[in-house]
Formats: sequence, structure tokens, C-alpha cells
Amino acid sequence: MKKTKFLWVLEFLLFIMYTILIFFIKSYELLAVVLAINILLMLALKENIKNALMLILKLMPFILFTTIINVLITGFSFGILIGIRLILVCNITYIFTRKFTINKLQNTVEILLKPLKIIQIDSKEIGIIVAIGVSFVPIIQKEVQELKYSLKAKGFKLNIKNILTKSNYVLLPLTTSVIKRIGEIENSLISKGYAN
Repeated sequence: MKKTKFLWVLEFLLFIMYTILIFFIKSYELLAVVLAINILLMLALKENIKNALMLILKLMPFILFTTIINVLITGFSFGILIGIRLILVCNITYIFTRKFTINKLQNTVEILLKPLKIIQIDSKEIGIIVAIGVSFVPIIQKEVQELKYSLKAKGFKLNIKNILTKSNYVLLPLTTSVIKRIGEIENSLISKGYAN
């Protein structure tokens, strides 16, 4: 078991270092090598390349926005470099999250933060907080999707103007739903003995 946890920590640290390294690469040739490594990793781990491309397409508005801002501020070459780096980081994050479960993440955070016991910080609690935070992202996405369908069925047009001027139609149901989910998670943790 200790060997397995050591491998989890090693995987996590390699992912962090690899991701940081991508942002220090200034050469298009080296970024092409990183792309080749990402593709080889996906093939070796039998990941669906189509799903990875779909994720990048979903994130493309954010990537394009960031690239355009960087082109305007720092110049064309550096802006394009930032865009390519973001695509590569999104791709390696997709690969990592497909193989690294929430349980592994929780245990890894606990192991890495064990030295904080010296100053009376419980690494187990931080691990649980990280696990809940990561688990909550898909829940919020699902709630937003359901709210979108509900508002469309009622004839509410989802555009920036309506969302800003009639925010109570969007924020109130979403906030209520999220608070309800938080209550369910809290009750679950109390029943399992994690919280008082």
C-alpha cells in the first residue's frame, strides 16, 4: 500500500512539474515535442483522442480570449505561444484527470501536507476539502445545465442582457440548488463521522 501511495504522489508531482514546464517553453519546436508526448501518453493509456479534442473545443472560447488579450498586450508571437501552451496544458490535465481518481487526489494531498502536523494542521481535513471541492464541479455543471433547460422550457431567452437584468431568475434557483446539495454533503459527512 505504501508503494502505491508513493506512486500516486510521484504521478501528482510529475503532472505539476510537467504543467509548469510547459509555461516556460519558448520554442515552437519544443512545444511540438510536448504535443507528441501528450499524444503518445494518450495512446499508451488508451485514452479517447476524440473526447480530448471535444474538451479542447469546449474550452476554446477561453483559450481564444486569453490568446487575443496576450496578442494585444505583448505581441502576436507571444500571444500565439500562450494559446498553444494553454491547449497543451488542457490536454495533459484531461489525461491526468482520467487516470487520477478523487480518492487518489485526497490521499496524495494528505501525504504531501503531513509535515503541516508540526503546526497543528490536519492534512486529512485538507484532503477531504480538496476531494469535496473537486467532486462539486460536476454537480454545479449539472445544476447549471438543468437550470438552462428549465428556463428555456419556460420561454426565458438566455442572453447576456436577460441574465444581467433578470438575474433573480438565474441566481435564485441556482443558489438554492447548490445550498441544498451542500446540505446533503454535510449530512453525509456527519453520518460517516467526518464532521461534528
